[in-house]
Amino acid sequence: MDTATLALPAGVRLGDVVVSVCASYGAATPVPERRRTRRSVATEASVETEHDPLRAGYAMTLDPTKLHLKVSMFEWAPDKGSSVTWRVSGDKDTNAVVMNLVYRTADTSRMPADPLVDYTTAMGVDRHQLQPGTDHQSLYVAVAISRELTGARWPAGFTDTIDSFGVFGDMQVHMLAAHTVGTPSSPGVLQLDATVPELGVALITVPGRANADGHGVWILGDSAASTLGTSTYLE
Repeated sequence: MDTATLALPAGVRLGDVVVSVCASYGAATPVPERRRTRRSVATEASVETEHDPLRAGYAMTLDPTKLHLKVSMFEWAPDKGSSVTWRVSGDKDTNAVVMNLVYRTADTSRMPADPLVDYTTAMGVDRHQLQPGTDHQSLYVAVAISRELTGARWPAGFTDTIDSFGVFGDMQVHMLAAHTVGTPSSPGVLQLDATVPELGVALITVPGRANADGHGVWILGDSAASTLGTSTYLE
C-alpha cells in the first residue's frame, strides 16, 4: 500500500488536538498508519512497541469517482511524532491530499469517537448551503473535483481558511477548510468561483473548553444557543 505523510504545523505543543484530513482516490479508503517507536532502558535490551495515536472516523465517499475523505483526531504528545501518515490505495494512479490542523483550546476529554459527524454532497454546483454546526467549534472541509476551480468564499465569521489541491489521475481535486463557532443553524453558503461537477462538504466537531468565567459566548443570529441573561451576560 502507498502512504501519504504530512508534517504537523510548527509549534505544536503537548495537549494540543490535531485534526488530520486525508482525501485519496482509489478502491480503498485511507487508513491512519500505525507508528512504531523504539525505546531503550539501561537495564534492558531495546524493545519495539506499537501504538495507534489516531482515532479514525468514518469516510466520506463521492460516488462514482472513488474519491474518499477520512478524518482523524488525537491529542498530541511527543511520542506521536512530528507528522501524520495515512495508508492509501496502492493503485498506480493513486494520489492523496493531506491537511493537518492544530487546536489549542480544545477539550481533550470530550473528543468525539467519530470526528466526521456529517457530510453532504452535490453535483454541478457553484455554491453550497453549509449544514448546522455542533459544539464549540465546527470545522468544515470541502472537497471538489474540478479543473476550473481556483478558490472559494466562506461565509462571514469563518477563520483560518486553508486551501490545498492534488491531481488524481485525470482529475484535479481541491480541498478547502475553515472553521467557525458552533451554531444550531446553518452558518451560511460556501461560494465557489466555478461550477464543479462534484462537491462534498464534511462537518467535523472540535469540542472546546468552557470559558474561565463560566459565561457563554454571544453568537450573532443564534437565538437558540446565545440568549442574553441565560448563556450570555453583559458586564
